[in-house]
Amino acid sequence: MRARLIGLVDHMQAMLDLGVDIHLITVEAPHVSIDPRFASVTQLPRQAPQEEFVAAAVLVAKEQGAAAVITFVEMDIEIAETANAAMGNTWAAVEAAHICRDKLRQRTFLAEHGIPTVWFHPVSDIDTAVAAAAARGLPLILKPTRAAASEYVELIDNPDRLRAALRQIQDVVRDRRAFYYDNAERDWALLEEYLPGQEVTLDGVVLDGEFILGGVHNKRHSTGPYFDEDLYTLPFDKPEHEAELVDIATRIVRGLGMRLCMFNAELRADADGRYRVIEFSIRVSGGHPYRHIKDVYSIDLVRMFVRAACGESVADILVQENHRRPPRMTVCAKVIYANGHVVRNSPGEAMHSPYFRVYFPTARPGTEVVAGARGFDYTGLLSVWMPWQPGQDPAVVHAVATDLATKLDFEVRPSR
Repeated sequence: MRARLIGLVDHMQAMLDLGVDIHLITVEAPHVSIDPRFASVTQLPRQAPQEEFVAAAVLVAKEQGAAAVITFVEMDIEIAETANAAMGNTWAAVEAAHICRDKLRQRTFLAEHGIPTVWFHPVSDIDTAVAAAAARGLPLILKPTRAAASEYVELIDNPDRLRAALRQIQDVVRDRRAFYYDNAERDWALLEEYLPGQEVTLDGVVLDGEFILGGVHNKRHSTGPYFDEDLYTLPFDKPEHEAELVDIATRIVRGLGMRLCMFNAELRADADGRYRVIEFSIRVSGGHPYRHIKDVYSIDLVRMFVRAACGESVADILVQENHRRPPRMTVCAKVIYANGHVVRNSPGEAMHSPYFRVYFPTARPGTEVVAGARGFDYTGLLSVWMPWQPGQDPAVVHAVATDLATKLDFEVRPSR
């Protein structure tokens, strides 16, 4: 996991609870080397290409007798699958990882397999993209082909803004920002049809080729122009649509030929209320969704996946691990966005509330953060839980999360 470790506390704890030794390959600061969760830490330069991370992963795995290379980070799934293939793990899916990391390949894959998708147009040149947008008609969604967490995704309603946003994505490609782009792709952005309905995120695990649902999170509804991630909530408020969503996920997994993986998909309803795929990947959501699914439904997706990746029998796993149970509470993740210089960032008084679950202060004091029209930084991730009754409106837990966020010990001053 090259970076973004702070939102993966629960994922790594699941591995430790299983007695798994974790040998980390990362670019994170040297202090990670004394983190007791890791049996060893291999530090590579931030600018090192993916091939060097693959080689390091294979070397460490062979030296340590490791069963598998595992990542929970979207930007690293190609590294993990390529390394697993080199180690001889027959379930490794290198081509599937390439598809998941490139939204143009995803769109092509969905269309070829008859899976609900949207109109799209690949972008390799700004002038051609502006002409294509004019022919199709604005507004349209613009997104990079290889970003994550809705970064640089925008609903564009005029040609001048489209040009500016395309130049911004070109900067991301040129600077190799956030490990999104490793090489110069011919098509580096997409224009897509906008879907006006509810957006959800689905997570599950694939064992012996069978998709097992973990949960479907509601997300804050946004009409743009930006699509900040926020208010991830369980249980899903439209359980009658779960079968439709599971069918779509199953078709993707089978089309990819997956035997073993975590799986995540973002879907959004069209004007007729039918869900279509926004994107998908062979990993579980980072941050709170994994914890939420375990809290609400009792099923432990990461534990099941890690046991199988370490070579345990799937039949034994299915007998010994909890299956998905009816929901027993409601949970909500509130993302903290801010602009400026971070002075303080900790749970504060919020941690004394019975509704408090956890707070990840993703921005350290002394750092700068930008959000909204200026950027996509998370300053913190707050998770709450509370009692729930069938049919309860998600707005109830949204209000609790929003109120508890005001009790965090959090200060961001304007940047100079």
